Amino acid sequence: MKPKLSVYCITYNHGPFIAEALESFLAQQTNFEFEIVVGDDASKDNTQEVLREYQQRYPDKIRLLLNQVNRGAIYNFIDTYDACQGEYLALCEGDDFWIDPLKLQKQVDFMDQHPDFSMCFHNAEARYQDNSAPSYLINDHTQKKVVTVDDLIGNKETWFMATASIVLRKSFLPKLPAWMPQSKSGDIPLNILMTQRGPAGYMDEVMSVYRKHAGGQSNTDHRWQAHFLLNRINMYEHLDRETGYQFTDRFKRTMAEFYWLLPDTVEFEQKFWDRLKYTMRAMKYDPENYKRPWGTLLKEKILTQKQLNFTRKLRGLK
Repeated sequence: MKPKLSVYCITYNHGPFIAEALESFLAQQTNFEFEIVVGDDASKDNTQEVLREYQQRYPDKIRLLLNQVNRGAIYNFIDTYDACQGEYLALCEGDDFWIDPLKLQKQVDFMDQHPDFSMCFHNAEARYQDNSAPSYLINDHTQKKVVTVDDLIGNKETWFMATASIVLRKSFLPKLPAWMPQSKSGDIPLNILMTQRGPAGYMDEVMSVYRKHAGGQSNTDHRWQAHFLLNRINMYEHLDRETGYQFTDRFKRTMAEFYWLLPDTVEFEQKFWDRLKYTMRAMKYDPENYKRPWGTLLKEKILTQKQLNFTRKLRGLK
């Protein structure tokens, strides 16, 4: 018999943290059966060793997908999603953990009582592993109790749903879209596609910890690297199509931010035509924020450093 819920956990080099995550899963008190599905993308540390140890102790509870060759985070995301058999999926990456043993019961009760909802989430504590800054809560008193797809598509990227706080109804999205492997991000498309199919409910309780550390996935997203910026643009183009072009203007304003940054990346700093193309695209998509006098654009965005130096020399400037 299939479990009512699958704990969906993806890991990569989470050796220092994965045991705490697993213990928080195993501590859950529920009146239903749940499985723990962990996908590891060929960690280079002792993550897989820890996972095997726990799987041997709880063979009926834990299923492992252990890649021996690194396939990339998005493939691990998709493979683990596909492997989960539960009606509901409770998300938690291997460096985060839960702090309420009744978390799953509370969220499943909510979802059972709201069959039209695609997902629910709760407040979470963001905690710095090195204590470099004080911890803080992801959501404040202004957080809406019911969140729709309209709330997730802003003029810029929005993030107020901690991954380890989410329980979703998998039947609303049994398979991730075919274009998903092209996306560097898994959670942004997943949250938008889920709420497109039904609202998300917010529970004002702190039941998980989002751990901020140097090796975290968010720290691999570099907004000054062209491949990251182009990947984000491609993702939003797909999401625009998926949502029936209802939010095209907002998606374009989000994409404009990435187009505006592209001329300043190492890959395009010496490529005049690319700098011109991306600057023009940013202005076209969001003229309110990126329209400038042509002299300013030429100096700050379009001309390469060599071209600027040449124009200075023509004017007798050093």
